[in-house]
This record gives sequence, C-alpha cells and structure tokens, in this order.
Amino acid sequence: MEVIVSKYAGFCPGVKRAVNLALQQPGRVATLGPLVHNAEMIEHLAGKGIRTIDSVADVQEDTIIIRSHGVSPAVLEALQATGKDIVDATCPFVSRIHSIVESLDNRFLVIVGDASHPEVQGILGRARNGVSVIDNVESARQIHSDLPVAVVVQTTFDQQELEKILAVLREQFQDIEVHNTICPSTRERQKEVAELAKKCDVMLVIGGKNSANTGKLVAICKQSGVATHHIQSVHNIDPQWFHNASSVGIAAGASTPEWIIREVVDLVMETNNEGIEEVKNDLEADQEVAEEVVEDVEEAEEGVEAPADVDSEDAEEAAEDVQEAVEDSNEFLETEPKPLAVGDIVVGKVVQVNPDEVLVDVGYKLEGIIRKEELSFRKVETCSELIEVGAEVEAEVTRLTEDLLELSARKLAQSKAWKTVREAFDNQTPVSGEVVEVVKGGLIVDLGLRAFMPASLVDLRFVEDLSQFVGQTVDVLVIELERRRNKVIVSRKAQLMRELEAKKAETLANLKEDTTVKGIVRRLTSFGAFVDIGGIDGLIHISELAHHRVEHPSEVLQEDQEIEVYVLKVDPEAERVSLSLKKILPDPWTEVARKFKVGDEVEGKVVRLADFGAFVELIPGVDGLVHVSQISDEHVDKPSDVLTTGQMVKVHILDIDVHAKRVSLSMREAARSGRRAFREEVPQDTSIGATIGERLGNLFEDQGDE
Repeated sequence: MEVIVSKYAGFCPGVKRAVNLALQQPGRVATLGPLVHNAEMIEHLAGKGIRTIDSVADVQEDTIIIRSHGVSPAVLEALQATGKDIVDATCPFVSRIHSIVESLDNRFLVIVGDASHPEVQGILGRARNGVSVIDNVESARQIHSDLPVAVVVQTTFDQQELEKILAVLREQFQDIEVHNTICPSTRERQKEVAELAKKCDVMLVIGGKNSANTGKLVAICKQSGVATHHIQSVHNIDPQWFHNASSVGIAAGASTPEWIIREVVDLVMETNNEGIEEVKNDLEADQEVAEEVVEDVEEAEEGVEAPADVDSEDAEEAAEDVQEAVEDSNEFLETEPKPLAVGDIVVGKVVQVNPDEVLVDVGYKLEGIIRKEELSFRKVETCSELIEVGAEVEAEVTRLTEDLLELSARKLAQSKAWKTVREAFDNQTPVSGEVVEVVKGGLIVDLGLRAFMPASLVDLRFVEDLSQFVGQTVDVLVIELERRRNKVIVSRKAQLMRELEAKKAETLANLKEDTTVKGIVRRLTSFGAFVDIGGIDGLIHISELAHHRVEHPSEVLQEDQEIEVYVLKVDPEAERVSLSLKKILPDPWTEVARKFKVGDEVEGKVVRLADFGAFVELIPGVDGLVHVSQISDEHVDKPSDVLTTGQMVKVHILDIDVHAKRVSLSMREAARSGRRAFREEVPQDTSIGATIGERLGNLFEDQGDE
C-alpha cells in the first residue's frame, strides 16, 4: 500500500509565526481565542503555560497574543486598555485585508466567507459603508446596494466556490472591485489536495473539527469521490479503512502540528507493514471469572501482532474466536448483578426538597442527594424554584460510598443537550430555550445547557433593556460551539432574519399589483413612508399620501400606525414594492360638482404662487387658479406682490371642469360683487338742498348730551 503525504500538510506560515511568537514570550502568557484549531496543540501550549481566554474580561496574564485570525478595532482598543503587553500575531495576509477594507472609499463591502469565523468578525469591524457576508451563490444573489461594491475573501475560502460567487456578483454590479485575498498557501494546499485525492483510494485529512481550512480540504476530497476521513489525531483512525486500499493520501489543515502528522503517517505505515491487524490467536477457553473474561476481551480489542506465518484463513478464524469471546463475556456479565457505580444513570422520585439540596429515592439502600449546583446550571436561591416533591428526575451517579450517594441531574441533562445542540449546529436548525438570566454583554438561554446570546444578536434592532426577555421562550440558531470549553453561542437575530427572509419571499410571491393590503407604518422620511406589508417594507412616496399637497409624511401618518394601502408596483428581483394611500382615499373632485357651481363666491387658502397666478385651495385636494389678470382691477405684475402663501381670500368661481380637474377663479369679480352688495345694503341720500347741520345734527346732539 502506497502512502502519500501532501507537501503542504501542517502549519501555514501565519499559524507557525503565531505559535513561535507565543512560545517566545516570557512570563505569563494568554491567547485571545485558541491559537490553533487543534485540541492537542492547545493542550501542548497549556503545558508550556500559555492559557487560552475567551474575552478581554478574562485577561489576567502579563502578555496577550492576538492570534493569526486578527481582531476588530474595538477588540484591539479594549485589549490595549488593559495595560497588558499586546503581541499582534495577525497573519500578514489577514492584515492585508484589514488595510484594503480601511482604505475603501464610498464602496459597499462584500466579505466572502463564514460570518461566524473570527477572521471575518475582525474584518467586519472595519467596514464603514455597509457590509454583507456571503458564502454561497444564493446569498450572493440577495445583495442589494446603490453604492459601488468591493469584495474581499476569507483567507481559507474555497477558490472554486469563490469563482462561482464572483460570476454572480459581476452580473449584478457594473462597478465592482474584487480583491482575491485567499492566502496563497491555502490556494496551493487546496489545489494540491484536489490532485492528491484523484490518485488515492483513501484520504485522511488531519485537523480540528472547528477548523475552517481543514473543513475545506475534507470537502474538496469528498468532491473527487474518494473515501475521506476527517481525523484530529492518530486515535481517530480505524484500520478497517485501509482494507483493499492500494494507496492512502494524508493531508492536514493549517493548524495541525508536525508531530501529529508524523504519528498518523507512522501508524498508517505500521498498518501497511503488518498486513493483518488486531488479531489475538490464543484466547483462554476456560473463563470462570468475569474479570478474566473482560481482560481477555480488552486485549483482543486492543490487538496483538499476528505471527508471520499466519495465513489469511487462520487470521479469519482467529478473528472469529475474538468475536465469540466478546459475545461470551457480554452474556456472562449480563447474568451478574450490577451494583451502582460512578457514571451510572438512575431514575428516581424526589422525596424531599431543601433549600440547598434534593433527596431522591432511586431504589437503593441510600437516598440520593442532588445538591443545588448539580440540579441545574441556573442560578437560584432555593431548589424549590426548580423542582418539587414527587417529581421524577434522571441523574448520573457522581460519588458513591457506604453512606453517601451523590447525583447530578445537571451533568446528565447537559450531556443529552449537547447531542441536540450539536445536531442543530451542524444542520443549522433552530432550537428553543428559555431566557433565564441577564449577564454582562447579553443573555443566558437554557437549552438544557448554558448558552450565551450576545446583546447584539438578541433582536433585529438594538434592545436597550434586555431584562424584558427573561422568562421568554425564544427560537435561536447555534452559531458557535466548542464542547471542550462548554462554549455555546446562539443568535435570535439570525433566526429572526431567516424567518423574515422566508416571510418576505412568501409575500413577494403572493403580492399582486392593483390590490389593497394591510400594513404597519415603520419609518417616515422626507420623501415618503415605509410600510411593513409582511416581512418587506413598501414605500408610499410623498406624492401618493393624499390628494392634496403634503409637506411631510408626519402630516398624514405616524409610526406604528396600522393602515390599508394600494399596491402600485411589485419588483420581486429588486425586492421593491411601491404603494399608494391616495388611491384608496375618496377623490375630492367627485364632491366638487355637488358643493360648488359657477358664480359661487367662496373663501379659500392660497397654497401656491406662480408667475402666472395663484392657486387657492377650495377643499383639501382641490385647488383653483386665480389668473394674475383676475387678482385685482389694478395691474399686478406678480401675484407675490399682493399675496402670500397661507393667506385666506375670497374668490368668485368662473368655471368648473371636473373631467379635466380644473377650476378657474377670480378675486377681482369677488371684490366687485362685494362692492355691489355694499351699495345695495346702504341707501344713498340724493337731496341737493340738505345742509351740513341737517346731515350731522344728530351727531352734535349726541355729543351735547355727554
């Protein structure tokens, strides 16, 4: 069997640099986040006194290493504020991306990569003019921006997938600036592994389960159709994988140290040389004691080297003997009574609830004790907040003596929950949990285990008072998972966005033009109002708010108001909907013929002035024109010389054309009518011989009385 090792297997230059920098630092050292995605390497560093911390709040050491993924400016500022020595081990290729993003001027940023990856998080913190993170063709099609676009790429992203994404983006945007920032080492590693996979019957890819670049290598190998196994160390190898294989390829992610690769290579070569593996030829036939049976089975399972002269038929018989021994031992042990032992799972009934502990009857000579901290991870004052007498509880035995049986419901519940959470994380399906606590920076969600939800991921909008969510059951997506450190990060925002996108797609599919729908006013701007009509905001332009002139939408609508709107136009591709409120309001022109007729004189408000005349509002939505020649008997150069907007005036209706929506008015005729009416109401004395005394006599008499 041929064994071929990828020449690019192991540490990339960026990771190697970060590890060397960490090992060179004196005194107490910590890294912000795992320095590499490899559990054994992290343990090795811990043995050297280099601790991994999750956040700036955990800083205790004298020196803090920024790993090769880099951090956002906000995190860097927080680190510097601690006063500790900061060693920046950011990969030079990642630093180049930071420089590109910071230099962008008036461009919308598109990051191609995994939104939850630390490298991408560090890039996000530098975006200034809007940003989207995408990792596939479908998400690329969802991007909309009025600005020119700039593209950067996560250093470990798949080159082939990138080319597909760029093809879509170039179709959508004419002005697009592409920076292929995939690390050259990554590109060569992926290219070489793709070629290696075509030559081999089996591929072993070594690297952490959470390593993005290792995951890409696994995907590339599987695409070639070769049997591929993702392993973290030599302990994950099953020799059965190599049966009938003529060639085995070995690749490794950028976070895999050389000594792990060497161990894997040695084992594969060892398997190749031995030919037949893990066969025990001489099991004792007489098995009188269970311990002897178990010991023999364990030896058989661990395997001993087969003699050189054993042929394949003898080997098969020996393997059958081993299997029979295993079955015999299982049958023997099942007939023996099984006393309780640490690690056993028991089910019992709660018989007493004390403030700090719970007593449980598990059908044993002792009652089991579950202490408050082992009942749940939740912080409570007394156990009665979590459980009551008579409740059935399942727990794991954690300590057993002649007079003490300690149990843990928390440990067992968390163990079960990890499986559910892991499946949810792998499949990106939502899980439900109760919000139980507000902590610094976010919320704690009970998923059967403790999950942290950052404040920025609680809702689609900023939430100032997080306490309102305590006690609520929420649906969340698991966005980060690390079993070794019991780290679970969840996002309600991501789930809400997913639901919103689904609702938006459904609304766009069912929305028809020239129909009316109900909606809620979400935002008012100077040019119109945005109305939520079911996961998507439609725009009512200011000209479509009313039949009359509207200076600002707040004159007609207010935020969170429920209204009915008319659908003018739907553009599914651009996800744009044009709405109208005016369309469903009564047309005021239908009332003109009923309320007014030619010759009427009415009062109206001057709403607009033009060089040729003044527009006077008769009723909201109906304006009439007073031509400049009809303003006064005296010559008027410009209406603005004698009139002002908002002034109330009397006008005479000269003509009404409802079909053309036009009314002609005259202030001059209204004034003449007023003068005629005045003359008719006041009698005129035409006597010629009247004296001044006769005309004013009454006046003098009145004054004399005073």
